[in-house]
Amino acid sequence: MKYLYTILLSALLIGCTNSNQSVTKTDDDLSAKIKLQYENYAANDFSFSDQYSEDVVARINNTVIDGKNNLMTGWKSHHEVLYVNINIEDVYIHTNYLSNGNVWTNAWFTWKGKGQTTGQEYSNRGHFDYKWEDGKIVELLAYFDETSENNEIAAYTASLEN
Repeated sequence: MKYLYTILLSALLIGCTNSNQSVTKTDDDLSAKIKLQYENYAANDFSFSDQYSEDVVARINNTVIDGKNNLMTGWKSHHEVLYVNINIEDVYIHTNYLSNGNVWTNAWFTWKGKGQTTGQEYSNRGHFDYKWEDGKIVELLAYFDETSENNEIAAYTASLEN
């Protein structure tokens, strides 16, 4: 009887503990949405913008971009002004369902593109974090080396002055 009691108590404690734990998934709907978002971005298809709240806050390195329209305008400029042959490779994505109710999708990848002005080939590792609320992305944290973007913007700006 003592043995049975110990097993039942252990099962109860494990069951209670598990309900307070965070879960990380790679095969969930939110991870799949971000993967598709990268594929669409590379194809210059911004239909994924409906995944973002209107007042999303994006923190890209040390720059804050407020609002979905401003964020999408910046990303569209990659295709319209700065780069050709954009591709996203080496993608790893998972979503964290935290015990406090927060949901974050994390992504690591390699961004590649060719400068429209310089003709230079770029390859850049990146890490993005997406906070979800009510099915929408409300916060984006993005970390990557901005050297290639700064070089291409400078070259494009100089070309306008000539």
